[in-house]
Order: sequence, then structure tokens, then C-alpha cells
Amino acid sequence: MKFYVIFWVSFCIVALGILVKDRKQLCLEWGDYIRFLFIQWKLAIFVPAFLFVTFAGRFTDDETWDIVTGSVMSILTFLTAPWVLGVFYQVLKGKKPPRYIIVAIALCLFSCSWFYDGYLYWRDGHYTSKWQGNLLLSPIVYFAAAQLWNLEVWNDRFVRPAFLRSDWPKPPIDQRFGPILYASIPFILIATGMLIAFVKWHL
Repeated sequence: MKFYVIFWVSFCIVALGILVKDRKQLCLEWGDYIRFLFIQWKLAIFVPAFLFVTFAGRFTDDETWDIVTGSVMSILTFLTAPWVLGVFYQVLKGKKPPRYIIVAIALCLFSCSWFYDGYLYWRDGHYTSKWQGNLLLSPIVYFAAAQLWNLEVWNDRFVRPAFLRSDWPKPPIDQRFGPILYASIPFILIATGMLIAFVKWHL
């Protein structure tokens, strides 16, 4: 376990170093990305999801699911997941340097697991025994959310992942949600199902 903690802390430091090195380019990109992310329909889905994930833990038998883990992990997922998925695609297509894979993996795992692990270690004084289960399940929710918030209307009526655009992550011209509705349902169901299926509820 000590080696695992040393590994993930070191991995995050390396990723942070890449971010600092490329900060000028990334700051320009993230300005576009924030505008891409803070579109009305995305916020309309995120807000109720955030409230559920933040407060629902008290109605389960999962002692690790509290207000802090729920709120911070949901915010990190919203802020990072669409960018991470887009970066994976752009690196595979040769549009970004391979070192960005390190940043994407670090952001994904910190959002899904490593914040959770570190906070619970601070709260409880020992490494949580649920770290493995969380590490296996949370990325499924993460990438379902990443795909959901990357959906956009294309050619007036079709739906595609936004990161296929050459100018991603600039905001899309067509920001309607109507054509996206049916395409969004599977990703919402995946994320919701993973959140509710692996805990016992007491209402």
C-alpha cells in the first residue's frame, strides 16, 4: 500500500509538472473549454446530479460516501472528464503530444479515486479498504459523464462527440439539447445505475 501511495502521488507530481510547463498553451485552451462546458443544458444535468451525489450517501451503508467525497468528486468529474476524454482522442490522432496522456490519466484517477483515497486517509487515519472497489467502479461513471457532456448537435440534427471537431474544445455553434436528448439517456442511466447499484439503501 505504501508503494501504491508513493506511486500515485509521484504520478500526480509529474502530471502537474507537464501542466506547469505547458501552462501558456493550456490556459488558452481552457478558456475555450470552460465556455464549452458551461452550456445551459450541461449545467441543468449537472446540478441535480451534484445534489444527489453530495447528499445521497447518508441514506446508504457506505461510510466513505459523505458530503465531501460526494461533492468534490462530482465537481472534479464535471470539470475534468470531458477534457480528459477529448485529450485521449487527440493524442491518439496525433493532435496533442503523448505526454498529455499522463495528464489525462492523472486527472481521471485523481477525480475517480485518488482524492477519495487521500481524503478518507486524512479523515479516518488509515487507508480505506474500499479503495479497490471504488477504483474499479468510479471510472465507469466518469467516462459515461465524459461522453455525455461531450455530446453536441452536428449538421443540424445529428449527434456526435464534440472532440471530433478540429476546433474542440471551442463551444459548439448549435447548443440545443433537444436533438441530444435520446443520445444522452444511455450515459445518464449508466452513471445513475453505477451509483445506486453497489450500495445498500436505507430510506
